[in-house]
Amino acid sequence: MRRWRMVTAGLTGIVLATGLALGGATSASATPAGHWGAFTLSGTGKAYTGTMTMPGFPATTFTSNSRQSTVISGASTWQSAATGPGQLYGSSRGNTYMNQRPNADNATSPSTTTYKFETPTPGGPSRSWAFVLGDIDADQATISATVQGGGAATPAQLGYQGSYNSCSAAVTGGWSCTPDPDGTTGQDVPTWNPTTGTLTGNAGATDTAGATAWFAPTVPLETLTITYQQRSGFPVYQTWFASRTAAIAGTATLDGTPLPGSTVTVTAPRGTTYTTTTDAEGNYAFPNLPQINGYTVEITPPAGAEPLDQTATVSLVGTDGRADRAFTAPTGTVSVIGTVVDDAGSPAANVPVVIIDPNDGSTLVDTTTNSGGVYTGSGLPPEADLAVSVGGADPEPITTGAVGAPPAEPAPITAPADALVAITGTVTLDGAAVPAGTVVDLLDADGNVLVSTTTGADGKYTIDTVPGAYTVRSAVPADGATGGDDVAVDTTAGPATADFAFATPVAPVPQTVDQPGTVTDTNGDPVSGVDVVATPTDPEAGAPVTTTTGADGRFTLPGLQPETEYTIVVDGGDPQTITTPATGAGTPLVFVVPAAATPTPTPTPTVPPTSGGGSGTTPVSSTGGSSSTGALAYTGADLTPGLIAAGVLVLLGAGLLTFRAARNRRRSEHLQD
Repeated sequence: MRRWRMVTAGLTGIVLATGLALGGATSASATPAGHWGAFTLSGTGKAYTGTMTMPGFPATTFTSNSRQSTVISGASTWQSAATGPGQLYGSSRGNTYMNQRPNADNATSPSTTTYKFETPTPGGPSRSWAFVLGDIDADQATISATVQGGGAATPAQLGYQGSYNSCSAAVTGGWSCTPDPDGTTGQDVPTWNPTTGTLTGNAGATDTAGATAWFAPTVPLETLTITYQQRSGFPVYQTWFASRTAAIAGTATLDGTPLPGSTVTVTAPRGTTYTTTTDAEGNYAFPNLPQINGYTVEITPPAGAEPLDQTATVSLVGTDGRADRAFTAPTGTVSVIGTVVDDAGSPAANVPVVIIDPNDGSTLVDTTTNSGGVYTGSGLPPEADLAVSVGGADPEPITTGAVGAPPAEPAPITAPADALVAITGTVTLDGAAVPAGTVVDLLDADGNVLVSTTTGADGKYTIDTVPGAYTVRSAVPADGATGGDDVAVDTTAGPATADFAFATPVAPVPQTVDQPGTVTDTNGDPVSGVDVVATPTDPEAGAPVTTTTGADGRFTLPGLQPETEYTIVVDGGDPQTITTPATGAGTPLVFVVPAAATPTPTPTPTVPPTSGGGSGTTPVSSTGGSSSTGALAYTGADLTPGLIAAGVLVLLGAGLLTFRAARNRRRSEHLQD
């Protein structure tokens, strides 16, 4: 079967929604984006591992015992925008996909590839994500999955969306498939069995092009498994993942003033949570969330603020959403928004702050600074002289504003040095510092983000906070990078270090085998310098491999694909068809070619008998001698006397001609006078 190639378009940027503040409603302002998954792969044949990533989708890993798996760039094969999935997610051109084979090329050795999702996937009628299986013709794929909670998914819950052909002969913008010999290019489609969950190629198990089906699961999944089986030939199938995302954005305010550094938590209906913090202007954004209904958005309220209903849901189906949160002080009271910094002037997060009424020493607000080093307090008496204690230090005076006025913003307060402790570390990728700006988060015991900072050009970061137990988390600096688990730290005894050493995926090790052999001739002698060519029966299994026999007639064909059928040809010998082993080297072959023809020698001259048959001595050359043991006997007359006579006659003739020429000249001169 051919190894089809796909190309997909680059990822489209998400434009954050703007518009109405809402408590559960949404406002459409930008077109949600479609994405196609990016694959990484490592390992060897029958023991592959890898990752699949795409925006707004849970981190995904997979394992496979396919005898050959390959990540394809998508430069030549793709799902066009005119296909079913293309209409939702856009063209896949330019994005990677997986090519995989069975465990062995027989009907009893399927390969099993299992995808595991870090959190449950989206699910529902919105088709916020899908997977696509291509080149299903002389093979079949059985699909199974586990739903959220671990139970088995039914075939119906896999969300079969239909079968189609992805060739340009069938859909606009499709890729150009190699013409089928019977003229049916672009017509073949696989068949889905809703009872067994099996996708089967054409009835004749014939190798064609573009036979594809796609699925959009209707329930959240924890795992997805594809069991792939050969029906004939040397099959290969393709796998794509796709998703649609949209954005939720908003602004948090307190009495009309932006709230920086506040924690924002978005919860999907399947229970998955996403967190961020508001910026200096009180804005937040989640640019890539799956397009499903039922999101809730909650912003940590300021201490003492009027309770605010944050239970209304937001829908992202086909649209971006917005959820602003406007907090206010109780009627007749006012608010304060202040900042705490460390000795270097950087925001100090998670620092205890107490607002006190100095008249009676009562505590009006007991809170901590947020990720921006900001503390807030509401329900305070207006136009009052109060005091603020930071990190247990002596209180410092502050003054509140009038009712209806913006919250008071006291000057930044420096936390006492002994109240803070540093968490430092370095983030690396393959031993080198990650690019500046890699995000590092500090989380509390509940997983809330307390501080967000970024690495410098040297990959280092520093977070100052109060002593306690935390988790430090680094953003993954590259798709599929490994080794970046969260690091638990405890700073109760002093400063702590949390380093992150990421590694890019190890490229797959090509698994090949060798085929030895010998070439001899029909005389049993070795034949050297003869070309030996191995050509795979399946043209998609690789290019032909050529080698040459050595002086002893031996050869080794290196780098052949394992468990693959080859035809091996030696000039003058009969072709041999073999199937290579899974590992190592094949059984040595023997080729016999015709022996080179031996030249016919020139016949030895025969000496004719002498006339008369007498018993005289054997004639020899004129040099004399009659020994029969000397030079080859001379069998003709002696030519020397004749040659001398001929020479004399030539000289006499030449003299006569000279004499006549001289006489004629004298006669001519006489006549002219």
